Amino acid sequence: MNKKIIILNVITILLVTAGYIFGIYCINYPMKFDILRMIKDSEIQYLPVIFAATALVTYLISSLDIKNLSFKNKFLRIFPVLNLPVLSFFMYMAITGFTENKRELIKRENYYIQKAGKDIKNDQVSREYGNGFFIPMYDQKTMSNIDSIRKKYGIMSKTSSCVFDDMDHKAREKYSELTESYLKKRNGKGWEERMNQEIEGLKKAKNSENK
Repeated sequence: MNKKIIILNVITILLVTAGYIFGIYCINYPMKFDILRMIKDSEIQYLPVIFAATALVTYLISSLDIKNLSFKNKFLRIFPVLNLPVLSFFMYMAITGFTENKRELIKRENYYIQKAGKDIKNDQVSREYGNGFFIPMYDQKTMSNIDSIRKKYGIMSKTSSCVFDDMDHKAREKYSELTESYLKKRNGKGWEERMNQEIEGLKKAKNSENK
């Protein structure tokens, strides 16, 4: 009997630990599933404190006279029971966080789907190059010529100082899927390589002038 109860306690500890760590993934969905990052972000150092608290309560209850059981038997029976609410709380937080984030993700995906449709209709697919603090390596005329090459392929250059979170990166995949298909159909196979070659040719010509 004691062996089975010990196994039950071990399983309880493992389940609570898994629920605590996996809950971080659900709360931060759609973050990349990275177990090491999840452990780091979960601040797992607080988990022993939780177990210590339930163990303390278990100890106090086990000190009571219950059915003439030994202290050890009472402790091993009560500890899993007291950890059930803890596990339930972690599961509740995980499910709630996942549901809310999934709803927000769908909302953002719909936004990018609509944006893709509008940009395709206007033949101006947005592509971000650099960021809002990007310092041009070439003069205004050369940068304008680079933009003209991109526009020829249906690309509208944009810079942004925004820092996109995991959710926005995931939602923007919908935009990329739809626009990449359109650009391939519009420009033909290998269009991006041709565009980059034209841009590199322009840059090399400009660099030669500056020597």
